[in-house]
Amino acid sequence: MPHCHHFGTCGGCSLLDQPIAWQLRDKVAACERLLAPFLGDVRIACDEPERPPVHHRTRLLYPVRVGKDKLPIVGIYEFHSHHVVRIDECKTQDRWLTHLGRAMEDVLRELRLQPFVPARGHGSVKAIWARLAAGSGEVCAGIVTRPGAFAEGPAFAAAVVAAAAGLPQDRHARRLVGVVHSISDRDDEFLLGDRHLPLRGRDHVVDRRDGLEFRVSAGSFYQVHAGAHALLYRPAIAMCGTVAGKHVVDGYGGVGGFGLRFAKAGAAQVTIVEDNVAACRDARHNAERNQLTNVRVVEAPFPSAELPKDVDVMVVDPPRAGLHDAGIARVLAARPQQLLYVACAAESLARDLVALQAAYRVTAVRVCDLFPHTEHVELVALLQRR
Repeated sequence: MPHCHHFGTCGGCSLLDQPIAWQLRDKVAACERLLAPFLGDVRIACDEPERPPVHHRTRLLYPVRVGKDKLPIVGIYEFHSHHVVRIDECKTQDRWLTHLGRAMEDVLRELRLQPFVPARGHGSVKAIWARLAAGSGEVCAGIVTRPGAFAEGPAFAAAVVAAAAGLPQDRHARRLVGVVHSISDRDDEFLLGDRHLPLRGRDHVVDRRDGLEFRVSAGSFYQVHAGAHALLYRPAIAMCGTVAGKHVVDGYGGVGGFGLRFAKAGAAQVTIVEDNVAACRDARHNAERNQLTNVRVVEAPFPSAELPKDVDVMVVDPPRAGLHDAGIARVLAARPQQLLYVACAAESLARDLVALQAAYRVTAVRVCDLFPHTEHVELVALLQRR
């Protein structure tokens, strides 16, 4: 089992001291109990990896706080706390990203940038972040601030680029391709930005997986496990059987993670539905870049999107809270023959199945362990219209 000297204090993972086989057994058992009313004879599938997964997380997001020396510190929150643990090793995060996080803290301190303190309304810096495209090695990094002038932006970007050039490399080379200023309009401790402005280089990374190229901008969602292509996308699409000649709708489609793969697998037409502007731009670019002329992107919230008739396969990958009534109503109105439901919370899936079960029956379920060493569960359910 992997060991980390932050374990037990840092809130980044909670199951690192348990064998991966135990973790998966407990996750499957919990899902089977929760979904029992809908499973019938269906058993939940799950593949155990050959070795415990480590350094798989491709997303860094560290809050910035004031240290005892009145200078910025960064890291991961303690369990059930907003106290920051400064991270110098992590068994779940990509090694290079961990090194980059430490280097970015040094830059913050050298420039004496002031962390945002919500209770007092002082300071401006909320977080630092980085995203790795594991299939290409490209990394984009950024800083999140409150609105207003950020005169230190050019100096911050130059210092981060210089620091990244000196970081140690292993057999998987990493390359910083851009530094971004993200602006948060919120006055609380929420860490993500609402707008993203490039300070140096690009505002996106390009990933290469499954024979496809994906541009992922700073404001777009992308799976954070380096092996998501093998753990999630391939088995989920395989659950649907042949899609040749079929019409697929990819709801909550993001940059086209599912939609482009269905198009490459032979779907006659793919409609990607997404309400994030940056993700829609990426999805359109990705379809064109991969020469998939049968892909259309609809920029709209899924519950109110105008969908084509005669949908054969519908994929929904909603936020953790699930589809809610409006999303369920949209699925039922579209009447797809197959519904592939991707859930990052089994509780939300169970709640939505209550409303879907009159029209659909569950034919397959798989736990896709995108968050090993934590209690989070990602699972995929295939539903067939009755």
